Amino acid sequence: MADLNDPVRLAELRGAVLRAEADAILDACVVRAAKLARSPIAVVSLLVRHVQLLRAQHGLPLELAVSCATSRSNSFCQLVVLDEVPLIVDDALRDERVPKELVESYGIRAYAGVPVRAHGHVLGALCVLDVVPRRFDQRIVGALEQLAIDVSGRLSALTLSDAPLASADVQERLVRVEQATRALERALLALSPVIAAAQAATAGPRVDAARGIDASHASHAPHASRATHVTPASLRAAVSCWRDMGPVAEELCEEAAAIASASPCEAASGLATDARALARNLAEIGPLVRLAEGVLDGTLGEAAAAKGRALVLRGALDAHEAASAAVQRLRAGALRARAATAGPGSGGAARPPEAR
Repeated sequence: MADLNDPVRLAELRGAVLRAEADAILDACVVRAAKLARSPIAVVSLLVRHVQLLRAQHGLPLELAVSCATSRSNSFCQLVVLDEVPLIVDDALRDERVPKELVESYGIRAYAGVPVRAHGHVLGALCVLDVVPRRFDQRIVGALEQLAIDVSGRLSALTLSDAPLASADVQERLVRVEQATRALERALLALSPVIAAAQAATAGPRVDAARGIDASHASHAPHASRATHVTPASLRAAVSCWRDMGPVAEELCEEAAAIASASPCEAASGLATDARALARNLAEIGPLVRLAEGVLDGTLGEAAAAKGRALVLRGALDAHEAASAAVQRLRAGALRARAATAGPGSGGAARPPEAR
């Protein structure tokens, strides 16, 4: 049985694989999967540390199509990744192997999923789902496995998007890493209103009883006590801030990879790992931010957004905390690497930039 948190597997979840933007090849694959299985829903899922990202989808309910994620612990696809073999569920209501939240919230009754890989590691699944009990015969499973070859090829190509940049001065790159971490730290603080608003909207007793959300987590969000003062303007600012974080994180990954390839010191080699971990965490915060954006722009009603939040809030909280820690590690690692790689006569090159 595989380990969902295997660092080698998680390391393949990088670059453009984690982007929320539509991918024409993956989108065509899920449409084809739904057609061949005569199923209303098809998905390419990616199992990250806290959530299941829906990298491509066809036929999902609106709030799931907006968030592009569910909780990892409530996913059927986690079983595909764990066992690294196809999973067939004829009736999810009666199948003890699968979690029941998607069954209860969305009426999912049947499922067929096959592994998708990048460079030999199972990242998630190509799956089809139905809202009625049914059998997916071996012909359908075989066709999904053939289609998964195309999905896996595309995912493998997307993982290469953070290959090291062309040669440049390591010290200069390290300065840019430090600057990027400071910008990301400010952006993570700006996301606190989104998290506070999400917890305020889901922490009430009525919602807890209906959705099964654990209100004991409410005190963990930054500034949760000020949730009632969150305004649409502050939410819009936080959403915009999150949108800006993606390119910064991608550039940081590229810089860190280049530094690691150019410098043999231990501090430099750890930068690429921490940068990729940060990018994964930001991707896992994304579903919650997209739901907030959907409410703000009128795409989603509050009831639909609440269903979506119930599936991703805990993961977003954990990812926000992990991202903040990753930023601190990156900055500290960059400072150590600057000290280790500074040449004779570099003087104050290893000193950190001035505090904000």
